[in-house]
Amino acid sequence: MANSASSSAPLLTADGTPLKVGLQRSLRRSKLKAAGLVFPPLLFLIVLFIVPIGDLLTRSVDDTRINYQLPLTFALIDNWDRKELPDESLYEAVFLDLSSINKFLIKHNFGAAVDPKDPAWTVSIPRKGPYRDAILEIAPDWRSPANWLPLRAIAVQASQATGATIDLRKAKIKAEFTICKDLTPLENASCSNLYRELLKWDGTSEPNEVLFKALFKDLSYAAKYLIGKSSTRMNYEKPGFKSLLKKSGRKFEKIEEGPYKEALIKADKRWGDIDFWKALITMKDPQTSVYYLNSLDRKWDADREIVMQPEERRVYVMLWERTFWLSLIVTLGCLVLAYPVAHLLATLPLRHSNLLMICVLMPFWTSLLVRIVAWMVMLRSEGVVNDTLVAFGWPDESRLQLMYNFTGTVIVMIQILLPFMILPIYSVMKTIPPSYMRAAQNLGAPPSLAFLRVYMPQTLPGVGAGVILVFIVAIGYYITPELVGGKDGRLIGNMVAYHMQKSLNWGLASAMGAILLVGILILYWIYDKVVGIDNMKLG
Repeated sequence: MANSASSSAPLLTADGTPLKVGLQRSLRRSKLKAAGLVFPPLLFLIVLFIVPIGDLLTRSVDDTRINYQLPLTFALIDNWDRKELPDESLYEAVFLDLSSINKFLIKHNFGAAVDPKDPAWTVSIPRKGPYRDAILEIAPDWRSPANWLPLRAIAVQASQATGATIDLRKAKIKAEFTICKDLTPLENASCSNLYRELLKWDGTSEPNEVLFKALFKDLSYAAKYLIGKSSTRMNYEKPGFKSLLKKSGRKFEKIEEGPYKEALIKADKRWGDIDFWKALITMKDPQTSVYYLNSLDRKWDADREIVMQPEERRVYVMLWERTFWLSLIVTLGCLVLAYPVAHLLATLPLRHSNLLMICVLMPFWTSLLVRIVAWMVMLRSEGVVNDTLVAFGWPDESRLQLMYNFTGTVIVMIQILLPFMILPIYSVMKTIPPSYMRAAQNLGAPPSLAFLRVYMPQTLPGVGAGVILVFIVAIGYYITPELVGGKDGRLIGNMVAYHMQKSLNWGLASAMGAILLVGILILYWIYDKVVGIDNMKLG
């Protein structure tokens, strides 16, 4: 009985804790330590990789700004037959969307929630006042001080900031932008008038004319800012829209009442061009695929059919093809040059291979810009290469054109990306025992057959790693083509940079970036199916 009781008793650790509980605690501590080690790189990956890609994918389908600009127009445009010019109601809607601030004051002012029959859309706010009665007719909720208090809290908090003068100014500016962000869908509009008047208001009395005047002025500024941004988007769809809105904006101020169709066409005859109205239909949806279609030289027409862009605007498909072929040529060129160099590095005595390895790594110690400029000096018409050829008898009038074209881009990119091919192949070759080749030759195989049947198959993991690494880097390259390529060497990466930095068409740039990302993932998947990602080694 004693032995039975002792055998059924739980096992204890040295401190008297049941062994099972102790093991669970130890396992929990191990998991927490592992999570603590993984969390920093995971956070780094999320912040610097996942979030930017998510933002890129969001921007590539986002068309909400133009929907905030023309909510009433888009609510009515489906009633248009698209065969003749729109009727008076659609002209009035466009006029109200472009000339009034009502869309910022009406609650249901976006997408399917817009009610075109709401009389608040047609209320006119006098430009020189009084403002209070007109604004309250549009949005009666502004009569209550409770709706002003959250805005006043933002202003008061900023006014109570402490620190240096520059810190106080930053707090004030941030509050002005925050107030406007609460009132409008804009992040870069400033409500300075409202900020100033909210600080003067006691927060309890009924809002007076001064507050409503400040609200009107700031929302008017925000409306002009929104027109400037949305007109750029409209110009992408139909060239000439930006100048049309800019010209019409000045003349709309003189239009007090209808008929609006006649007044708008008189202000600018392009309002009588049906193509401009058809272009609005393609921008109606807040989420759009138009940027992806533009990336492939296609677009939506007024009947929601996918059609080709006009011939003079078809450029991107050609750039996609050029980018793919150049990346393929650069990858094959790097492979042809890197394989013998890597073999030499792996088979030479250590004293010589180390010196050669320094030569391979030396480009990494030199600025990329310096290397590209050096190649520009060598490849230009009066450069080192052409001067050398002329010195050996090449006709002076037939100098090679190696700069600002496809050829120059290939040459420079191969030199720049060559180390990325050499190192993976070398690291695999270094692990192959030389005895394998000797054994094959001792069994009667000639050196060439032994190399092809014994040595080369073992190097394929390194070759695969180098190929996929160089190809992925080459397909997104833009610095070298920008400096050396000229018109014939321009790649899709250059267009992404152009739209991000100059044209500011971030939607199109994001769409091209997303297509590039998906293309690389597809190539990666094909590589995994054909070669096997498990067979890729870096040594």
